[in-house]
Amino acid sequence: MTSPLDGPAARPHYPRPGAGRLLVIEDDANLARLFAAVLGEAGHAVTVAPTLASAQSHLAGGGWDLVLLDLLLPDGDGRQLLEQLRSQPSTSTLPVFIVSAGIGPQVRAECTALGADAYFEKPVDSAALAQAVARRLERYDQQQAQARRDPLTGLPNRAAFLEACAALRAGHPTDVPISVAVLDFDHFLWVRETWGRTYADGILRRAGVRLSVLLSQADCLARWDGSDFVALFARKTPAEAGVALQSALESLRDVNFRKGQSEPLVLTYSAGVAGLEAGGDVNDALAQADRLCYIAKSSGRARVVSEAVATSAPSRRILLAEDDPSIITLVGRYLRHDGFSVSAFPNGRTALAAAPLSGASLLITDIEMPELDGIGLIRGIREHPALRHLPIMVLSGLGDENMIVRAIEAGADEYVLKPFSAREVAVRVRRLLRRPAVEGTMVLEEVV
Repeated sequence: MTSPLDGPAARPHYPRPGAGRLLVIEDDANLARLFAAVLGEAGHAVTVAPTLASAQSHLAGGGWDLVLLDLLLPDGDGRQLLEQLRSQPSTSTLPVFIVSAGIGPQVRAECTALGADAYFEKPVDSAALAQAVARRLERYDQQQAQARRDPLTGLPNRAAFLEACAALRAGHPTDVPISVAVLDFDHFLWVRETWGRTYADGILRRAGVRLSVLLSQADCLARWDGSDFVALFARKTPAEAGVALQSALESLRDVNFRKGQSEPLVLTYSAGVAGLEAGGDVNDALAQADRLCYIAKSSGRARVVSEAVATSAPSRRILLAEDDPSIITLVGRYLRHDGFSVSAFPNGRTALAAAPLSGASLLITDIEMPELDGIGLIRGIREHPALRHLPIMVLSGLGDENMIVRAIEAGADEYVLKPFSAREVAVRVRRLLRRPAVEGTMVLEEVV
């Protein structure tokens, strides 16, 4: 059941620093006018309510910054209202000053127990009251700002993002587009498991700062949860917001988050972008963006998908490095029949050059190839910061123990000898893509 005190908690902005929206609950008309004049002179917007009933009506609208409350009112005891205020989430932290006659020790104790912030006994020094209001509002502003910041990254949090969406839509023409995006850093679970939670939190903090710079076109960038971030774009269609996200992604690839360390770390993200329709629910738009982010993950990660260009998860891409055309035909046909897309390369050099931007989910490679052999290709993949997670299967006619050991030590996850069954290769591919970890390297499908 909804309480009459429930209502939006978004706070309006005032032209003077430290000014707020105050509700004076006072039945003495002369005293109410005095409070309104003194506090209004200080820049506050003051509303007077002479009864509990009228106060509840005003409070239901939300957006208040401080309440001055008389205890002796024509239709009840102000302590009843104080108790209601503290019991509702939307007003539980709202500053309340008791301004009343006859505040003895017992009444003060009761009001303290109910959550009053300050007490002023009539007759009141109006100048002292105005100073106390100013100090309390300053602290309240600081508390509200902290409550809307993610403690790890310093970016706006979920609540602040939803407020930004509501504020933007309130004054936004219905024919001007608004887009929302969900971004998730790829393989971040692997980062946490490799270097520990504390180190990973530091990386995420720096990544958030970098994102805020790269996505300066966004009206709001917030941390949603874990390695998920959300962005709000006014005056941009999903396609236009997708261009900004893609540009930021490409710039992020140039950042080594372990600069100076022997093992570099490059982060990428997958993102989905959806439109926020006029009159539509922001949570529905975020759910659509999240679905598109999953499609970006499923299609190889490190990419941006908008609702204008994708409605379902595309097939996962396999890179095939093989110089034998008959093997390319046989393996390619079987993998495509299983729903994969295949990109074939006749040598390790061209495969390695194409891999970073291919969106591949797995590499299959021969050992003996011109220009760059399979061992060199495997090492190149494992040394590349953005490719180190890529599962690798070897298809080779070289079955001696030393070669198998060399391939595994270089970073291969599977070694299949020629001649082979194409059906077995397809089964092994599916198994590799389902495995949560391969020799310490995270290969994620369900858990991303």
